[in-house]
Amino acid sequence: MCKDSYDGLYRDHHASFVILKEDDETMFMDIDKVRFFNGNYYILDRSSARKLVSFTSDGSPMGSYGRQGNGPGEYVFPWDMDVDSTGVYVLDTNNRKVIRYSHDGTFISESKLKFLADAFKRLRNGNFIFNIAPDGKASPSLCITDPSGHIQTSFCYYEDGYVGGCTTNNVLRETSDGILYYRSPLDTLIKMDKNGNVTGRIIFDFMEKGISQIAKKDFLAFRRNEEDKSYLRLVDTPFPLSGSLLIGLVEDESSQYTIICDPVNNMCGSRKFTSNSSVYDIIEPLTSVGDSVVVSLMNEELAHRCRDYATLPDSIKDSLKFGARVLVLNTLN
Repeated sequence: MCKDSYDGLYRDHHASFVILKEDDETMFMDIDKVRFFNGNYYILDRSSARKLVSFTSDGSPMGSYGRQGNGPGEYVFPWDMDVDSTGVYVLDTNNRKVIRYSHDGTFISESKLKFLADAFKRLRNGNFIFNIAPDGKASPSLCITDPSGHIQTSFCYYEDGYVGGCTTNNVLRETSDGILYYRSPLDTLIKMDKNGNVTGRIIFDFMEKGISQIAKKDFLAFRRNEEDKSYLRLVDTPFPLSGSLLIGLVEDESSQYTIICDPVNNMCGSRKFTSNSSVYDIIEPLTSVGDSVVVSLMNEELAHRCRDYATLPDSIKDSLKFGARVLVLNTLN
């Protein structure tokens, strides 16, 4: 990874802010996933709050979806979400079901699953693609189901002996022309079209900082036994920017790096998050708006670790002081 390459790709940008104005219905604790759809932000909180909420483009509260429970329209563990023109979908991993709501939060329907999944997307043709989590049985890593959750096809099988222990956040990413699939600590990003057909692959080569093949099967055992913590892994499935560029987050045991990749030209630039970082840097990129705006999160703890926190507008600092979460929108030219 090359800092000069990152700076070259990142040289022209400007930042703006969206203060999330939470109310009693849309209050949450953490942001695990963010989707931008039809001018609104949808935020999934997988912490103890276990909520899915939405805000308008200016941060005003919009909707709340479902609640904890075992009844219709309720979930025990909302592990993933998806949003399209037909509604808002939640994957309840514990209850093995997909719940559908209207965009304003009204419960519509739910479908039971016969497998354990931790990530999903609704395809253009109305089917679903799921990442099946290991549960002690021989399982594929990806399957496509009909709208009712019945498996039609399976592909991208796990290696024999796969145990897991480490997973990427945002395993499946939607792009303008398809879907990206990546599961850490594997090294291959799968490209698919809108109906789940594989169209290509991108290989991430971490060279001397890559982890062993054994660790890719049982990452927890590797972390318990491995003394060298200098290996790198992708935290999130990267998401696309203009052209062929991808942006993502990489970490080792002690540091985080934002990366911008140009797979066509076989380049990857990086910027490490340090005490010299700026509040206007892209730190922990979450999602994109279009193909040129990168959304990341700012909270007071993060802001105080940056050198130029004092330069933030007073409205942003005051909001952070009283516990508000702020989205940072970096527009790249």
